[in-house]
Amino acid sequence: MGLSKSNPPNAQVKLLVSPTGRMPWSWISWFTIAGGSVLLVAVILSGAKLIVDPYSPNWLKQVFPSLTTSFEAPPQTIDEIQAELRSQNLTTASPLAWPNPTKPTAWFYPLLDDDQAIRELWVYRVRGQQLQRMDQVTIRPMRESFVTTPLVGTAAQVTSIDSDANVSSVSLIPGVSTTVPWLLLEGQRRYGNTVMRYGQILSYQTSAHRLHQVLKWSSPVEQPLQWYRDQTASLFVIDQTVGLRPNFLVHQLVPNDPPQLKELSVYRSAYDTELETSLYTKALQLAQGAVWSHSLQMMESAKVALAERWLPEAEFQLRLIRFHALQTKAQTEQTWSNQQQHIWTYLIDGQWEDALARLESHPEIYQSILNHLEKDFEPLWRQVTIHLQVHPKDSAAQIWGALLVTARQTSEAGADWLKERPHTQKTLERLQAVGQSQISVADVLPPQAPKATVAVEEVSAGTGRYLSLVGEATAVAAVGDGWLRSQTLPTPVPGQTWYHIQIHQLQDPSGWQTPLRGTTAANFWAESLSLRRQLQLFKGNQPIGSLAIHGVKENGTQLTLLGIGPKVEGLPLLTTVGNDWQWMALLPWRWLPTPNLSTTISSSNGSDNVNHQEVAQSSSEALMLEALGNHLALTPEQTMQLFSHLLYASRDLVGDSAEEHLFSIGNDVPQELNLTSGKTLILSSTGDLLYSDVNQTQSLLGFTSKSPNQSAVLLIQDASRYQLIGL
Repeated sequence: MGLSKSNPPNAQVKLLVSPTGRMPWSWISWFTIAGGSVLLVAVILSGAKLIVDPYSPNWLKQVFPSLTTSFEAPPQTIDEIQAELRSQNLTTASPLAWPNPTKPTAWFYPLLDDDQAIRELWVYRVRGQQLQRMDQVTIRPMRESFVTTPLVGTAAQVTSIDSDANVSSVSLIPGVSTTVPWLLLEGQRRYGNTVMRYGQILSYQTSAHRLHQVLKWSSPVEQPLQWYRDQTASLFVIDQTVGLRPNFLVHQLVPNDPPQLKELSVYRSAYDTELETSLYTKALQLAQGAVWSHSLQMMESAKVALAERWLPEAEFQLRLIRFHALQTKAQTEQTWSNQQQHIWTYLIDGQWEDALARLESHPEIYQSILNHLEKDFEPLWRQVTIHLQVHPKDSAAQIWGALLVTARQTSEAGADWLKERPHTQKTLERLQAVGQSQISVADVLPPQAPKATVAVEEVSAGTGRYLSLVGEATAVAAVGDGWLRSQTLPTPVPGQTWYHIQIHQLQDPSGWQTPLRGTTAANFWAESLSLRRQLQLFKGNQPIGSLAIHGVKENGTQLTLLGIGPKVEGLPLLTTVGNDWQWMALLPWRWLPTPNLSTTISSSNGSDNVNHQEVAQSSSEALMLEALGNHLALTPEQTMQLFSHLLYASRDLVGDSAEEHLFSIGNDVPQELNLTSGKTLILSSTGDLLYSDVNQTQSLLGFTSKSPNQSAVLLIQDASRYQLIGL
């Protein structure tokens, strides 16, 4: 059979070829593309889920086992957790469930040592029917010197050995937050008739599943720690009252992530401008002298006067003052077994007239009151002198000041002290009457500053209570007037000049404080003999030379010294006691190599050929690396790049038996990291940021050594200003 011309042999082939000569898309091609796209999306979604939740069921981990990182703890059943604890000979207290045992989202396991003290907290999040350990925090013992701090300067003060004080219980703090759990660690220790409660407060960061230490606390009051919440704020109150003189530490809850506690203080003005004559400034000054009720009255009046200019920080200061004033006022309204106790409550509350009137009605207790004044001299002296700075003509407060000098010295010295105040004849006669004619008011003298100096100087024994100061020295051509001085002023020799030194901070045995705490010019001069002989000038952290102090004066709330020192041109110089500081420039800095994290990973994968000391070191480096990256907002690659450009030193700055990590950015830091050389960061042993001046104008000059009762204090320079901050 022949072939038809209309149907050539290659006709079917031609039907499968497009007019352009290309093969058309078949359904197989489209299926292949669609399947590949689905697979790609599945890989991306599964990979993202693996990053966010590495222990959820995920087919990628079976195909690629190496994707599971070595530092993650696998989910466990409760039986598996108990078996793990038994295998390591670990004992736990009853675990805590949050928010409740019926529907928990997190569990906290307290691990105990042989003395039943809490040594660790293991943190688990709930994963269906299993628990996954997300964090484990070491709980270090507290120092006994910190525990007994509220007793210092009171009749209950003890001579303590700086030993460990363990915490033995942990509980959830109710009523703080409905979204964030807070844990209270607590221990107790008895000193004579006083039982001290102490411990730590930790917050749980739900976003990162980590515990953070927020506050260490100590209290001689046998009642639970108090939270006060309203529509505007949450306040945490630690009652450190010993005897009748109230002492509350109040912290404001700052809802950061993680949340923080900010201590409220009456030693910082809420306003940038100096309001020397304002009610607010006077109220703050009275609070610094512990004249609580009168301070509360003035602060409430200031709130009305400032109206829309009233700041939230000022409101918190008002609350702090109210906590104290309510207690001091309530004590005056109680029924007391003897008149001496009632007079004492009036004095603590700053009700000078009521206290004096009651003493005038009971002259038989005059000597016992003098004895009590002598025992409690320091806090009362601060109260009286601060009150007289605000109200210099208050005759009742003047008389109590004279009685304090009498109690510490003689009745003649008390009368002389009063004569130097802007007094009246009636005030002198009233002092004589209350002293049952033991105080002579004859030969009333006009005010003479030297006599005031002698009277107050004799009140203070030894070389004085002040140990150091931080101030700014400015060179001046003329001395000026108004100085309280010890002798005729000398003439500076060539190469020397006069300096006016403004005092910003003073240090006494209780710590650093502003000079507003009852420190008059005469009082400071009498109690600073040793300090005045040690003062030096510094330009930054470079010593310039010694200062010879020849006078002091007060101007409102400012204390200024008059001194002679080496002549240096330029900005105000730092004035302090040089031996008090560990200068940043003199620390034993060393360069850090890029961390070798492979050692940690090998150990976690079960390698036997691992140096455990290297593992511990690399684990610490990994923690610091992660913390630095988080605090500086750097990517992991940028952080690794930065690490070899960091200078490193370590010091115990907070007294937690672990060294803090100090990092200084080197001069050769890469420009693309946008970091300034010479800036400093301080991290805790757990990676928490304690201090940073990165992206700030200030810089860290040095710090004090940690004392038994206090953490180190940092000395900061900002332009020509110097200030102290605590850790």
